[in-house]
Amino acid sequence: MRRIGIDTGGTFTDGVLWDDETGVVGSTKVSSDRHDPSRAVINAVGKLTADMDVEHVRYLVHGTTVATNASLERTGPRVAVLCTVGFRDVLEIARLMRPPDQIYDLRADPPPPLVRRRDRIEIDERIDHTGAVVRPLNVASVRRAAEIIRARGIESLAICFLYSYLNPDHERRTRDILAEQLPSVNVSLSSDVLPEFREYERSSTTALNAYLAPVVSGYLRQLDAAVSRWNQNTRLWIMQSNGGVASVDRAAQAPVTLLLSGPSGGVVAGRHLAEQAGVRDAITIDMGGTSFDVCVLASNEVRMTQERKVLEMPVTIPSVDILTIGAGGGSIGWVDRAGQFRVGPHSAGAHPGPACYGRGGEEPTVTDANLVLGVLGEDQRLGGEVSLKLSLAHRACERLGHRLGVRGQEAAWGIRRIVNAAMAGAVHAVSVGQGFDPRDFTLIAFGGAGPMHALDIAEEIDIPTVLVPAVPGCHSALGMVVTDVTHDYVVTHLSPVEEGLRQRVEQIFKQQESTANDQLESEEIGVQQRQLFRGLDMRYVGEQSSVAVPVTKRGSGWLSAAVAGFHQLHDRLYGFQVPDEPVEVVNVRLRAVGRLHGERLATPTPLMAEERADPAGWRSVAFGPSESDRLKVPVYRRGDLRPGSEIEGPAVVEQDDSTLLVTPGKRAGCDAWYSLWLSA
Repeated sequence: MRRIGIDTGGTFTDGVLWDDETGVVGSTKVSSDRHDPSRAVINAVGKLTADMDVEHVRYLVHGTTVATNASLERTGPRVAVLCTVGFRDVLEIARLMRPPDQIYDLRADPPPPLVRRRDRIEIDERIDHTGAVVRPLNVASVRRAAEIIRARGIESLAICFLYSYLNPDHERRTRDILAEQLPSVNVSLSSDVLPEFREYERSSTTALNAYLAPVVSGYLRQLDAAVSRWNQNTRLWIMQSNGGVASVDRAAQAPVTLLLSGPSGGVVAGRHLAEQAGVRDAITIDMGGTSFDVCVLASNEVRMTQERKVLEMPVTIPSVDILTIGAGGGSIGWVDRAGQFRVGPHSAGAHPGPACYGRGGEEPTVTDANLVLGVLGEDQRLGGEVSLKLSLAHRACERLGHRLGVRGQEAAWGIRRIVNAAMAGAVHAVSVGQGFDPRDFTLIAFGGAGPMHALDIAEEIDIPTVLVPAVPGCHSALGMVVTDVTHDYVVTHLSPVEEGLRQRVEQIFKQQESTANDQLESEEIGVQQRQLFRGLDMRYVGEQSSVAVPVTKRGSGWLSAAVAGFHQLHDRLYGFQVPDEPVEVVNVRLRAVGRLHGERLATPTPLMAEERADPAGWRSVAFGPSESDRLKVPVYRRGDLRPGSEIEGPAVVEQDDSTLLVTPGKRAGCDAWYSLWLSA
C-alpha cells in the first residue's frame, strides 16, 4: 500500500510518496499557488505518481495553510456572534492586556476584534454557574437576530452563551431555530467547539472557527472533489494542529484545529526520525520560505499546548507546542527608520519571491544572501524547478549595502548572521527558557532552508550534534503519512478532589469515549485500531493555571494515582510541590487515536565500510563578510552519498529539495537511513 503526504507552505508545496514496505519512494516540490492552493496539491500528486498505477495509493494526507492565511490576512467572511444579554463586549474587553510589543505605549490601540460590535447580537437567555436555567431562551429574540443576519448578508455565525459548557440546551435550540430561517448560514456552537470555562477564550475560539468555516470548508470540498476525480479510491485526510489527521467532514466542522496543520507534520516526522535513529531528546527546526518553527521532543514525546494566539486573540485548542518566528528563505533584509539593520518578519513568498528568482522581486532575502555568499549555487534549481540568478541577488544586496554603507557581500553576511541569531534565540527560548539543557539534545534540521543554517544555530547554543533527514525539504509532508487519526475532547468539571469526584469524572470519560467511538466509526476506523487516552487538568486550589496529567491507571485507585502524578509534574514544571495543599480538577480530557498503519519502520540499509564520497564540483563560499573569507569548497550531490560515507567540512551538499552547509571544522556522516549526522 502507498500513501501521499502533501504540505502546502508559503513558498513551496511539498509532496512525499510512501510505501509501507520500503519507506519513502519519492518526493517533489512545486510552487505554491496562493489563489488556488488545490492546484499545487494536484500538481504535486501528479508529479509523484507519474510513473505508477495510482490504484495503489490508498490515501492522501494534506497539511494546509488556508486557515492560517485567512486568519492572519483577515480574508474571511463577515461573521456575527450571538451572545447572552449583557455580554456583547466580551470579545472587545478581552483580558485588558496589551501585546508585549506595546506594553509601554500609552497611545496603543487594542487589536480590532474579529467581529464588529454591531454584529455581536444579544439574545435574551441566562444559565448560571451550576448549569441551571435562570432565564429561559426567548425565541422571539432569536428570530429577530435571524432577520438582522439575513438583512446584513452574514455567511457565518458563532453562538456563545454564558455557561453553555455546563448546559448546551439554549445554544442547540438557537441553532435549530436558525436552521429553519437561515439554512445556508454556517453556525458554530461554543459548546461544540470548546466546552470549557473562561468566557473570553471560549468566545474568541468559537468566533474564529465561524470566521474560518466558509473559507476552509469550501476549499476542502473543492480539493476532495479534485482528489476523487484523480482517483476515486484514494481517501483525503487533513492534518491538524494536534499532530493527527481528521476526515474532510470533521476538519470542515472545526477549521480552527488546522491553524498549525503544516508545522505539526514536521514535528511528527521529527519524532519518527528520532525514534528511527535512537535519539531520546531532540529539538526540531523547520526553516521554510516564510517562517521558522521549533519544537522540543523530550524523551521523544511531542509537547502539547492548549492555547495559542492568532493576532493577539487566544485560540484554545490542543496543538503541538511549536514556537514560530518570521525567519525563512524569503525573509527580507531591510533598514528601519532608526537605521537598524533587520531581517524579517516580512517575506517575499513565492511570488515575486527572492530577487534571484527573477520574478520581479527586488528586496534582498535570506536566499539572495546565501546565493551571494556561495552557499547556494547559480546552477541549482530550487525544488527542481526554480533557477537562480546571481546577478539579481548581487544587485539586491548591493542596494541594501549602500543604505548601510557597506559592500554587497557584507550586507549578505549580515543578513545571514541576523537571521541565524533570531533562530538561535527561538531555540534558546524553547529549551533553556523551559528548563532544558540544549547540550543534552540533538538538533533535527529540515525544511528547504534549515540545513543551510543548522550548524550555525547549533554552535550558537552549544548543541553538539545535528541530524538532517534524507529528504529535509519535504520532511513535514513525511510526517503526514506516518501519523494517525487523532481527536481531542474536553469538558470543564471544576471540583476539588473529594468523595464522589471519581464517579462523576468516570461518567464524563464514558460520555467522551462514546462520542469518540462514534466519530472513529464514521471515519471507518476499526475497533482494533482505536486507542483512547484519558487525562485531567489539575491545579492547587487558588492557582490560575493547571497541569495536564495523564490518567494511565484504571480501577478504584486511578484518581489517587493522578493526584500523585500531578504533584510530580508540578515539581518538574515549576520547581516545587505542596502535597498537603488541596488539589482540584479543572478539565476532563480524552484523546482518541485511530491507527492508520502499523508501527513498522523502514528497513535500514547495511552500513558500508567508511568511505569518502567524491565531490561533483567546487565553488567559492564566503564564511565571513570580506573576500578574504572565501574558501574553495567541494560540492557533493546528496544522491551520491551512501551509508558509511563521510564528508569533512567545509563542504556543500546539494539535493533538489534542500542544501546543506558543512562549516569548517565539522564533519558529516551518512547513516543506514540516509540521514546525515553533523558534528565536530
